[in-house]
Amino acid sequence: MNQRLLDVYVCPVNNDTLRTSEAKSEEITHGELVSAQGARYPVREGIPSFLPVSLLSETERATQAEYDETAEQKYDAAVDWLFRSFYEDEDKVREHMLDLLHLKPDSRILEIGSGTGRDSFRIARRLGEKGEFFVQDLSEQMVRQTRNRLEAEKETRELKPALNYFASTARFLPFRDEFFDAVFHFGGFNNFSEPKATLAEMTRVVKRGGRVVFGDESLPPWLAGTEFGEMIVTNNPLFKHKVPLDYLPSKARDVTVRWVLGGCFYLIDFTVGDGPPPIDIDLPHEGWRGGTLRTRYHGRLEGVTPEAREMALAAAKKEGVSLHAWLDALVRRATQNSDSAK
Repeated sequence: MNQRLLDVYVCPVNNDTLRTSEAKSEEITHGELVSAQGARYPVREGIPSFLPVSLLSETERATQAEYDETAEQKYDAAVDWLFRSFYEDEDKVREHMLDLLHLKPDSRILEIGSGTGRDSFRIARRLGEKGEFFVQDLSEQMVRQTRNRLEAEKETRELKPALNYFASTARFLPFRDEFFDAVFHFGGFNNFSEPKATLAEMTRVVKRGGRVVFGDESLPPWLAGTEFGEMIVTNNPLFKHKVPLDYLPSKARDVTVRWVLGGCFYLIDFTVGDGPPPIDIDLPHEGWRGGTLRTRYHGRLEGVTPEAREMALAAAKKEGVSLHAWLDALVRRATQNSDSAK
C-alpha cells in the first residue's frame, strides 16, 4: 500500500481520516491504519483490510471463509466449468460487460469482489497511466490472488494504471462520496447480506454521471418451471434469486437489464444521477380535476359523499374552473369567513 493512499482511504464506518502506525515510508507493508476514533485496520503484505469484524453478518463471515478456502484452485475450476457448460466465450462475455462502464484512459474505477482477477486484468488494460484502479474483495486471499495475477502480468499485458488492493465488505467502503467514475461487480451479489444497503454504498462512491454495472445468477422468468430451469436451480440454488430491481437507488438513471452468460445471469447497468428523477411538481394539470403533483399529494381531504362530489363537480363546471381550483377557493373563503366571525 502506497503512503499516498492515506489521503484517499477513510474509516469505512464513519469516514474518519486514517493514519499509519508504521514508520513513514513510501510503501506500507505491515502495521495498522488507525482512525481518529481509534478504529484499527491491519495492513498485511501491503494489503489493508477494512473489515469491521464486529459488524460482519453471518452471511459475510461464511462467504469470506468459503472464498478464503477456494481462492487457490477451486474457484477458477468452477468458473471454467461454468463457461464451458454454457458454450460461452469468456473473453467475449466479460469484455461486453466492461464496455458498459464507458471507461476512459484516465478513469478511476472500483471493482467489487475481484475473485481471482478474471475481470480485473481486463479492466486494468482499458486504463492508461493516469487511470486508477482499486481492487476489492471480502476475502484477503482473493485480493492476494488478484494482486499476484496483475503484478505478474503487468508487462506482458501492458497494464499502465495505478493498481491498489484492499479487503472490505461492500456494505462499508473506505472512500468519500463521489470518488469513482465507475463501479463494477459481477458474480457475488446474491451472497450480499444487505443488498439494498450495499447498492446504496456502491452508488454513493460514484460521481454523478458515473456508471454502475453489476450482475449475478438469476434464472429468467421464461425458463422458470421448465426442465432446463429445474436442472439449473437444482445444480445451484443461487439461480433462484430474482433480479434485484427493487434494490436500486432512486438516483439510478437509464437503467438497463439484460441476461448474459447462457441467459442465466442478469446484468444491470445504470448512470448515477442526483436524487430522484427531475420533475416539475408544481406544473398544473389541464382538465376538470386540475391541481399539481404537489397539491394532489399534500392536499388530499377526507372523503365526501357521492352526492356532494357530484355537486362540487357541477359547481366547478358552471364556473368554468377545475375541481381543484373550485375546492381550493371554497376552502379558503370558508376559512376566512370563520376567522372573521370570531
